[in-house]
Amino acid sequence: MKILMIGLGSIGQRHLRNLRAYLGDEAEFLAYRVRGLQRTFSDTMQIREGVRLEDAFAIRSFSDLDEALAQRPDVAYVTNITSQHIPCALKAVRAGCDVFLEKPISYDMAGVDELIQAAKDGGRIVFVGFQNRFHPCLRRLRELVRSREFGPIISVRSEIGERLTTMHTYENYADTYMARKDQGGGVIMNQQIHELDYLQWIFGAPKAVTAFCGTNSCLALSVEDYCEAIYWMDGPLGAFPVSAHADFFQYPPRRCCRVIWENGWAEADLLGASVTVARGDQVTREEFSDFQRNQMFVDEMKAFLAAVKSRRQDMLTLEEGAVSLRMACAAKKASEEHRSVDLPF
Repeated sequence: MKILMIGLGSIGQRHLRNLRAYLGDEAEFLAYRVRGLQRTFSDTMQIREGVRLEDAFAIRSFSDLDEALAQRPDVAYVTNITSQHIPCALKAVRAGCDVFLEKPISYDMAGVDELIQAAKDGGRIVFVGFQNRFHPCLRRLRELVRSREFGPIISVRSEIGERLTTMHTYENYADTYMARKDQGGGVIMNQQIHELDYLQWIFGAPKAVTAFCGTNSCLALSVEDYCEAIYWMDGPLGAFPVSAHADFFQYPPRRCCRVIWENGWAEADLLGASVTVARGDQVTREEFSDFQRNQMFVDEMKAFLAAVKSRRQDMLTLEEGAVSLRMACAAKKASEEHRSVDLPF
């Protein structure tokens, strides 16, 4: 299998390491690189001094995307900055590649329908990189929700908070794509988008949203660093609000989701790898002590490669990625216009 890596920052290199470990010599790697930084990461996200990326993984690099695509890769991993996701994915699909597209699929809806149509016309797989679908705590929470054993859902609360300044310790936070508006940054598209994906996966797509987003810190960012959104659900699981909080401030980091039913509640702690469940006055805690974060990315990779091989895709479709992106864009619009925004689902 010939694999083209479009972007080899930290997430691109994680995928590269997992692919090499899983496929071994069956894979030939190409790369389209714009900056060409010689910064090779370890599994623990430490820079491997003196290690050249191309040498470590036997990669042929290209500075022109058309030239790289002319090598006829089977698969393209689009893992560059958010603002370039759609243009690069479109080129890859039209060149005959199946595509792994990192989240979010873009920072606005421009070009999304065009990409969906191009993938359909070409019979291409486009798999969106939301690895939290493979988190055991979220899978357990989804089981509890789908069981309906606790009665009607009253409300849901998701939260993601982490200091921007400590996310990428190997570079200045102000230079990261997360901090830059021109590259599709901001806490909504780069952090909360994961929550929006699993919320629609577990509870269905929302009907409307109201939100407050802005810049509340001393980090001098050109993007929002917090968001408080309330989505209104009205579907097979009933009618209830889902509040979604995200920020670039909290330390230690926090990532959790709590569901309150009429007859109990459950909270998934994604960082602590546990699910707490209350049934009446009995509270139990389920621990996933063997959870390793990278396993989500490995499982995600295997699901993508299985879809490529079988030509069937039943999860993390481009259409699902578009739902999460619409939710994010609607929250931004609701905040900017100080009103509730309806969603077309």
